[in-house]
Amino acid sequence: MAKIKLKNMRKSIDKTIDECHKEYLNYCVSIGQRDKTIESKIRFYRFVLPKIVDVSENIETLTKQKIENQVIYYRKNGYKGNTYKSFVIKTRAFLTFCFNGNYLQKFEVKIPRIDSDKKIIYTEDELNLLLKKPNLDECLVGDYKMFVTINFLFGTGCRSETLLNVKVEDINFTNDLILFTHMKTRRQITVPLSSTLKNVLKEYVTVMNLSGEDLLFSKLNKEKMCYDTLHQNMSNYFKNRNVKMRGVNTFRNTFATFFIKNHGDIYRLKVILGHSNIKTTEGYINLLPIDLNEDICKFNPLDVLNKKNLKIRLKISK
Repeated sequence: MAKIKLKNMRKSIDKTIDECHKEYLNYCVSIGQRDKTIESKIRFYRFVLPKIVDVSENIETLTKQKIENQVIYYRKNGYKGNTYKSFVIKTRAFLTFCFNGNYLQKFEVKIPRIDSDKKIIYTEDELNLLLKKPNLDECLVGDYKMFVTINFLFGTGCRSETLLNVKVEDINFTNDLILFTHMKTRRQITVPLSSTLKNVLKEYVTVMNLSGEDLLFSKLNKEKMCYDTLHQNMSNYFKNRNVKMRGVNTFRNTFATFFIKNHGDIYRLKVILGHSNIKTTEGYINLLPIDLNEDICKFNPLDVLNKKNLKIRLKISK
């Protein structure tokens, strides 16, 4: 009698891609995935998946070959590696749900290897332009808020979503600490409040007449600001300061890079950024070997030991 695995005898269920994806989203909600994650999957379904399949057709039309062809298209047309890597990761997550539900015969989808792109940061000259304090007697409210926002982003290294959920009561001016309640990892963390940022925020809270439960960076009516509004406001501010806008979260890369350049410890940086893996932290550091030359000369153990021995020899020779 032929030996056949039971799973190979089961037939796939006749469902459309659209039907499967609706069930997939319900499943993601049921297991407690973040709202932002769900939104990202919805956008992927609306704007990316239809490029390779007709979502009204049977789920079996979503084949390995179509996925690989899309990756090839991305590569040939100069898309960044993170674009097609993200495409495969999101597609594979949806496929795994379909495989487990026996909606589709299982096949392997490998995540493509990509070269790590060097993260973009804002230069010291650009930061000086952005951090120049406006005249409070003459500037617009929006300009002042952006000045403080950039101080906050560069002074903490937080993500935009974290920034938009910080309340006045989360700032501990007595112990110089900031509580971040909205993190990508869903963990709350407390980070140091620098003396410069402390002074900027104290004045800001007073000038804007903010109190306890007020969001620190809200709309003028004190309602929560969405990311698109933050991005647009920041773009206008950058334009007025003659600085090229490279993204809100570029300040996170910039914070990490300057932290290390200023002799900060990567393990402390890991805690501040809220990373669970040191490898993730390493990816945020935008240092060239030439940036480390001075440190190598200063802290290289061979040089340090040689200098100690030289001092000893000089003392003996005297």
